[in-house]
Amino acid sequence: MRYFTLCEQAVLALSLLAIGFLLIDPFMLERARTLSASACYFFKLVTDLGRSHWMLIPTAALIIFAIVMRRRHLGFSNGVGYGLMISAAGFAFVSIAGAGLVSVLLKNILGRARPKLFDAVGHFDFQFFAFDSDYVSIPSGHATSIFAFAAVIGIFWPRGRLLLYTLAAWIALSRVLIGVHYFTDTVLGAILGISFAFLVRDRFAARRWLFEYAPGGGYRLRAPRVRAWLNWPEVERRSQAHTGQTAAHRPSRPVSFAGRLRGA
Repeated sequence: MRYFTLCEQAVLALSLLAIGFLLIDPFMLERARTLSASACYFFKLVTDLGRSHWMLIPTAALIIFAIVMRRRHLGFSNGVGYGLMISAAGFAFVSIAGAGLVSVLLKNILGRARPKLFDAVGHFDFQFFAFDSDYVSIPSGHATSIFAFAAVIGIFWPRGRLLLYTLAAWIALSRVLIGVHYFTDTVLGAILGISFAFLVRDRFAARRWLFEYAPGGGYRLRAPRVRAWLNWPEVERRSQAHTGQTAAHRPSRPVSFAGRLRGA
């Protein structure tokens, strides 16, 4: 199978971005202006789910709680449990907060005019380093945060990724339908949020914090009991040389979920 070269990927990405800017953005803005009052009210309720404070405050509180409890309850088993809580909450906090910070920096650097200025300046007006609330349209901060959150939870719970990304897409779309962002603002925010979460996961796995790379490829949580509880798909496939077993010596009866959990 032939993969695209880096240059071909860049050309394809720029072409899709141009289509979004030139065609989809004004089309979606026109559709947003024709929404009924009840539909606008509904999407204004939905859009608040993209705020990052309800994601960051609980994770920060969980980190502080686990640190305090870890110091008060000494012992190996307690230390491992609280350490896992700190690592998991820390991964979520760094992913969401880091993506949000990058989004804020890009907003002020790029300085794209918000849709409310469309009639005056159009949809392709950029005032670099404007540091003006009317020129912070791209990327969408709400889309960045909610897709970073969806990516984090999806990494922990792979089987729920479709549901998570679908909900995130609706929340990001609400930013377009209430007229505060263009469609490309939310798309770039989604790409930023997802990419940043996976970048943080890779950095954690490289240091064996919470994650580790599996011998058969891919990655996995370092806690076997948590993997079993979340019903993670098996990513490790060891050869006979590694296991020292032949097919004749392997148990023919499948192991139940409870048995896997006890043996983890």
